[in-house]
This record gives sequence, C-alpha cells and structure tokens, in this order.
Amino acid sequence: MLNNLPAKMIELNGVEYFVRDSGTGEETVLLIHGWPDDGNLWKHQITALLEHGYRVICPDLLGYGLSETPTDISRYQLANLVNDMISLLEKLAVTKVHCIAHDYGAVIAWELAAHTEKLQTFTAMSVGHLAEFLTTSLENVQFLWIYFLNIHDVAPQLYQVNNSYLLREVLRSHPNREEILENTLKPGILANMQRLEKANPVPNYLLAALAGELPEPVAIPVPTFGIWGNQDEFLWESQMRNSGKYISADWKYEKITDAGHWFMLEQPQQVNQLLLNWLKKHSLELNNN
Repeated sequence: MLNNLPAKMIELNGVEYFVRDSGTGEETVLLIHGWPDDGNLWKHQITALLEHGYRVICPDLLGYGLSETPTDISRYQLANLVNDMISLLEKLAVTKVHCIAHDYGAVIAWELAAHTEKLQTFTAMSVGHLAEFLTTSLENVQFLWIYFLNIHDVAPQLYQVNNSYLLREVLRSHPNREEILENTLKPGILANMQRLEKANPVPNYLLAALAGELPEPVAIPVPTFGIWGNQDEFLWESQMRNSGKYISADWKYEKITDAGHWFMLEQPQQVNQLLLNWLKKHSLELNNN
C-alpha cells in the first residue's frame, strides 16, 4: 500500500488495472501518472489529499506499474485509455471527480475532460492541450526528440545499453531516478511502457496538425488548472500557458520556479497548497451554498 492506501486489481474493458483507492471522502480525486512513473509518483499529494478529507483513486496506467500489459498495441490507443478511466469511475460509483494528471496521464485527462461530464475540475501538469502542444515552431520541435525516439523498436535497447547511460541522462532531473531505473530496467518493462507511445505516435499527430487534418478542438467545459515547471527539460511553457484558449470554464495557470518536469516531487509543499486551494475553490459543497 502507498500512503496506507488500499489497492486491488480492477477489470476495465477486458484488462486488469492496479488501482489504489482510499474508499471514502467528501469529494473524490483521480490521480493519473505519466512516463516513466506509476502511481507512486503521487506520494506527497496523496498524503495531503487524505489529510484534507478527499477520497483518492490512483491507478497505474496500462503497461505501467502493476497493471496488465496486453501485447495488442491498439489497446493502448488514447480513446481506449479514456474509456478505461470512465469505466473505472463507473465501477467505483463515482459521479463527480477532480482529476489531476501529469505527462501522458495529462494527455489522457485532456480527452477525459472534453468527453465526459464526470469531471468536477481538471488539473493538467506539464502537458498542455494537444492542439497547443502540436503548434509548430523551431523552439517546440527541439523538445520533441524524445517523442520521436520513444516510438522506435530500438528505443528500449538504447535506454538499456552501456549501463543504461541514455536513460540515466534522460532522467537526470527525476528526484526518484534510481528507483525508476531499478523498476524500468527489469526485463520487458520498457517495452511494456513503450506500447502507449507506439499506439499514440506524436509524429503522426504532428503530421496531421501540419496538414490541417485534425478535428477542431472540443472546448473543455470544466474548471481547468495548468501547472508547468520552469526547468522542464521536455516541454516548453507556451504549450501550457496558452491552453486557456481551449477552456470554456474557469482557467488558471501557474508556473513553478526552481523545479522541472517532476515538480510535484521537487516542490511538494507548494504544489499541494496550490492543489488544495484550487479544489476548495471548486468544491461542490461550497458552490451549492
């Protein structure tokens, strides 16, 4: 158990997810991690949320952590992962949820926010709206190398060769680097995690964006909070800061200073206070009075 959070396997649309769930709380928070983490990413936030009376639900994504690792690449397509999160909330009888998501988890959650009425609020960490993420400039493209690399069959080998030199360099700013390395370098783990990226290849999305073939973005109808760390080595500020143009509800942007891609681990007290203030502002009880 993480932070004394009960956990179990839950079947969602034919696959098994490992899900941590405190089970009780006046309001519910869904935490969705990204690459290369699992639900343990949220250890500091889980503690704070539990202390303030929230029910916390924290799954490992498909192919990550202790969740199932189906070999069918299509099972990891974004629409399927979004449906899995909706099914999870339905199975746990959650009608409204505050969603907090990071990295690839945020990509899933942006779609979740656009296509379900279950979200009470959405907090996007590091990754902004896909339409803004795919806005092309020289500055932006320089950040995209890792998304081009990670879809190649050779990527797991590149990350592992020479005492995992490349992976160590990529994760040099991760506060839990050694723990992540220990987990991801076990046989088959990197290949399992890679399926999510192969199923949703960023170069293909970029091509469609440049060709004008992407559908018009659906306005996000829920209060949305974007957070980005000013030392992020993988993502640029404008893709988060400018995401407010896609929000039809309350929008807030916050830049965390002296922190990078994993600011929830680097600056947990500041991040927790920002989250708690945001959740309180959009409490159902407060807004119904």
